[in-house]
Amino acid sequence: MHLNLTIAMRKKYYVVAGKENSIMLLQFNVTNALSFKNEAILDLVANNDSEHKNNLIKYRKTEVLPTVAIYGANAAGKSNLFKALTSAILFVRNSSLMQVGSKIAISPFLMDEESKRSKTRFDFVYVYDEVKFEYGFVADVNRVYEEYLYAYKSSRPSLIFERTNVNKYRYTSVLRNSLRQYESKNTDNKLFLATATAWNCKETEGAFRWFAEMIDTYNAESLRNAMTDALESDEKDELKDAAIKLLQAADFNISDYKFTVKHGEIPDFQLPPGLSIDQEVLEKIRSFELKVCHDIETEDGVTTVELPFQMESNGTQLYFAYCPAVIRALKTGKTIVVDEIDNGLHPMLVKHLVGIFNSRETNPNGAQLIFNTHDIDLLDLDFLRRDQIYFVEKDNRTGISDLYALSDFSPRKSEKVQKGYMVGRYGAIPNIGGVEW
Repeated sequence: MHLNLTIAMRKKYYVVAGKENSIMLLQFNVTNALSFKNEAILDLVANNDSEHKNNLIKYRKTEVLPTVAIYGANAAGKSNLFKALTSAILFVRNSSLMQVGSKIAISPFLMDEESKRSKTRFDFVYVYDEVKFEYGFVADVNRVYEEYLYAYKSSRPSLIFERTNVNKYRYTSVLRNSLRQYESKNTDNKLFLATATAWNCKETEGAFRWFAEMIDTYNAESLRNAMTDALESDEKDELKDAAIKLLQAADFNISDYKFTVKHGEIPDFQLPPGLSIDQEVLEKIRSFELKVCHDIETEDGVTTVELPFQMESNGTQLYFAYCPAVIRALKTGKTIVVDEIDNGLHPMLVKHLVGIFNSRETNPNGAQLIFNTHDIDLLDLDFLRRDQIYFVEKDNRTGISDLYALSDFSPRKSEKVQKGYMVGRYGAIPNIGGVEW
């Protein structure tokens, strides 16, 4: 069944026209954000480990990881890494819409006075449309102090722009006349990458589009919101066909679903006395109804039962919500980042999701899945490479989080990583002591 599912998905939904593996995240660095006072580096370029080579994404001569699992104790900083990445992505996307004087949603390390007053730095290395980009910026809540963009159209980087001292710009002589016209349209609290692209700058468009379209971050709440939007836009049922296959492969007895958008209906809640909803406002109100179909065997044969989505288990609802995000990532080769992927899901379902991204058969377009988790079943070198496993550990004396890879410890290929983690060999576990009353 799994083989047939794989072939069907590749033929019907997942294959994209054009070159494969032309979009991916290679590295993300952050300094002085939330609990990460010092630079944290999440590197998705594969090392020289020979294990699971067939799962790696190819970009020219570089091999790239399709999945990364991040472990750590509660309050160690796993979600802070997710929040820092999310804040950087949203700032790039929304920067051109900011009003003069608006605050930038950046939170530095607050546990010492120097860091409070210091700036936050974000750096990205990524590929969009076969071009490798290096992009980063330095900012605080008031303004952007530094920003840069380089493109690798060959083996060497080419400068697109550099920004220093808030509003001092540098370009190559070839691009100077093209780019300097956008300086006056930018402000201290905006990113030049976003401003130039908003004014149809071709030199920055590709670098910006990766942020706008090819990376998304999710938690349980945003997954459900994104699910509703995706179901509404699925006019040709392409998403539905793939989602049903994905659900059935995960052993959910779901044969179909029915999604209906309702307009102009009174919301299902009691208005205070004397209040009413204006008809013009009412016509703009949308509500959604989702019913899930189950084929049930009875004495009279198989019958289809429809249940409201709200009556499904929390685990079923969550996995269902994953389907649009996963399917669209696999279709387009995008990167998705998930906070607490195992929240409400059975460990086998988590492994099933990760396995889809780890396989070239089900992930032919090189999509990437980055997630944090407490699920130790994934700490298995027969399933993940050593460079696919990261840890976050916080020093409770200083409040500083540190990010590092399992490969830093050079464990043997035969090492029982799960056992080693549980006994504290790699850190990143809670230090639980006795209770004295």
